[in-house]
Amino acid sequence: MRSYLTAYKLEAPKLLKILIFNFLFSNGDAHFKNFSILETSFGDYRLSPAYDLLNSRIHIEDRDFALDDGLLPRNLAHGTIAMQFAKLAKLAEINEKTFQNIS
Repeated sequence: MRSYLTAYKLEAPKLLKILIFNFLFSNGDAHFKNFSILETSFGDYRLSPAYDLLNSRIHIEDRDFALDDGLLPRNLAHGTIAMQFAKLAKLAEINEKTFQNIS
């Protein structure tokens, strides 16, 4: 996101909220094609509104995340899922107060 969105600092917390929602509501279908960016009328880009939000576990037995490695790459995915979300927030440069308000 940092490479493509000039408003990265505003958009990163929005993406984190969507990821947490997908985890809490067991959306194992939240893969990369369900996250996108839109060009604004000013020619810059922002995160698209969330879509394809559903509880996939009521239909099939699946994983918590549709990504092969889960929330984080295997070499970073240590500790509880809450710790992994905190690590992701830190990597995304989301400040601690914003993260606490989200989680």
